[in-house]
Amino acid sequence: MLDIIVRSALDIVGRGERLIEAARGLLDREDIDEVEMYELHYEVARLRDAVFAVDEAVRSLARVIERWPQATRAYGLQTTLH
Repeated sequence: MLDIIVRSALDIVGRGERLIEAARGLLDREDIDEVEMYELHYEVARLRDAVFAVDEAVRSLARVIERWPQATRAYGLQTTLH
């Protein structure tokens, strides 16, 4: 179940990155006025920050999930010894 969450979240991150690239392409167009360009640039920056934060959180979750079997074995060993 958690592996599905991680894969889905990474897919969302990838979609966000593609959206950022598409928005940057819009910034290169000449028919956008300065206000629209500023607003688009600001939203792209916010989206980039959000995508980065989600990417880091998902990768951290994936690392924790990878370590769970090790933690349960260690905990099982400690309870056996006590």
